[in-house]
Amino acid sequence: MSGRNGKLAAARAVIAALALLACVACQPKAQSGQVTVTMTGSGGGAYSPSDLTVVVGTLVIFLNQDSQPHSATAPGAFDSGVIAPNGGRWVWVASVAGTFQYHSSIQPTMAGQITVVPVTPTGP
Repeated sequence: MSGRNGKLAAARAVIAALALLACVACQPKAQSGQVTVTMTGSGGGAYSPSDLTVVVGTLVIFLNQDSQPHSATAPGAFDSGVIAPNGGRWVWVASVAGTFQYHSSIQPTMAGQITVVPVTPTGP
């Protein structure tokens, strides 16, 4: 009976390892360096991308390509103030890990989320 139990335990271990790898592979890839979030007027206003994952230290550029002013406001984390239409921009440095939900204080239905993850060390 122990031979069968051993094989069953080994099979379960392999399945668990594969499930863990699949879970890691589905995580969004964290961007670094510089990332642009575009503001448009489509559908009442939108951020693109609206859900973003970046590494600590990334410069996030909010670029307003709409004909109307917008903002990027995450209460307690950042507030761009009014970003001018037709090419106005504002830059935020993602300096603290966390998840930040933001919106346009001018058009509150516009919403997005930035997840900031710590820098993972590379091997020796």
